[in-house]
Amino acid sequence: MPARPAAPVPPAAEFEVPGITPLFTPNRSFYVTDTALTAPRVDRDRWRLRVRGLVERELEFSVQELLEMELVEVDATLVCVHNPVGGDRISSARWLGVPLGALLGTAGVRPESDQVLTHSVTGFPARLLTPGIWGADASTKCLATIELTTWANATDYWDARGWPRVPGAVKPGSRIDVPADRSTVASGPAIAAGIAWAPRRGVSGVEVAIDGGPWQSARLSPHIAPTLWRQWALTWQAEPGEHQLQVRTLSGDEVQEENPAPPYPQGSSGYHTIRAQVPDNGAQPPRWRPRLAHTRADLTGRLRLAANAPPAWRRHGYPRQPVFADPLPPARRGLRQLLPSPP
Repeated sequence: MPARPAAPVPPAAEFEVPGITPLFTPNRSFYVTDTALTAPRVDRDRWRLRVRGLVERELEFSVQELLEMELVEVDATLVCVHNPVGGDRISSARWLGVPLGALLGTAGVRPESDQVLTHSVTGFPARLLTPGIWGADASTKCLATIELTTWANATDYWDARGWPRVPGAVKPGSRIDVPADRSTVASGPAIAAGIAWAPRRGVSGVEVAIDGGPWQSARLSPHIAPTLWRQWALTWQAEPGEHQLQVRTLSGDEVQEENPAPPYPQGSSGYHTIRAQVPDNGAQPPRWRPRLAHTRADLTGRLRLAANAPPAWRRHGYPRQPVFADPLPPARRGLRQLLPSPP
């Protein structure tokens, strides 16, 4: 049981829209990104989490010892840096765990340390969770060791492959779940709906544009946590013909980035855009036709993404030696602002 539970989910927190993504992703559906071909086999009873490096006391914890510590709940959305616009490498959950600050406080961090480097056996039985930071940078699966070190003395898996040295913040983003791209919509009032996220500051608004028209404010599901996505919905008038729908997220005074960009090096950007067909006589086309159109559009998008990736890598100096940027200033490195405040 958590010593600091998350706030209860309010009644009617989710929209009753068929096809919309739920607020919390079922475990079996949570996205997984691996760098290994096979899953590790770890003996839970023999596994230990080690804290070492530039600390006053090197420590070791068993699973049971972690469970006996003060546990907190955090509602958070995780996003893979490889997630394309409109992609599904993003999920949300209510997490239960030990604050990293508690472990580091027990070990005693030496003042010369300015980097937390995590080592992995790739997933079970513990993982690091850092809401608001790309998963590749700060959400190590199969956690084995937490090492305090310096930027000058250590590099990691992604550094060696040309990704930015400094962990990147997840950008505000949004996705249209309903209607599906290239689907057919009945004439008359129709529902557009989906999810929006801005895990550092939270989603303050979502806007939808129909056929390049003015941005319209969508309804939002209740705010639960700034680190958790929100559902949105908008009623629009579906006239016969083909229509284009776009969505964007507002986070305080920040507006989702419009210019399209591939995932490398700072995560993809651009407005999720879909097209829907409204028949003029009420007749529905064969079911295979919209599916074929969606498959074509998806394939075209993947090919365009693949074509844009190599130039982006070349512009940023890949393939071999990564160009290290200055480390984050101390005020932005901590996890304190990402965890719930004590009651």
